[in-house]
Amino acid sequence: AFVIVCSCYVKIYITVRNPQYNSRDKDTKIAKRMAVLIFTDFMCMAPISFYSLSALMNKPLITVTNSKILLVLFYPLNSCANPFLYAIFTKAFQRDVFILLSKFGICKRQAQAYQGQRSMILRNMCHR
Repeated sequence: AFVIVCSCYVKIYITVRNPQYNSRDKDTKIAKRMAVLIFTDFMCMAPISFYSLSALMNKPLITVTNSKILLVLFYPLNSCANPFLYAIFTKAFQRDVFILLSKFGICKRQAQAYQGQRSMILRNMCHR
């Protein structure tokens, strides 16, 4: 299933990067987000798949007890990581991080840029 998902993603990415395709900047951003999500899915499932395939070939590298521990440790990581990965890619999250960091004296320029955009949006909404 993972190979099918990866091949579909590669097809989407190639289509978006094709010069003949009228790609928008938004399409490329979505393709990059999908790449990160699929990579993290792979990293969470790779150990489980590796040991499962070794057992399938009658060359088990770990015992059943250890495989249960591995499964309990790695299987939920993907489910725990995905909400954070979805949130990290949003502009609101990035803005909030820069504003928070600026309070500690870090990334002040980026925070000012986001605050400038925010005040401009508020002014435009008030003038309507």
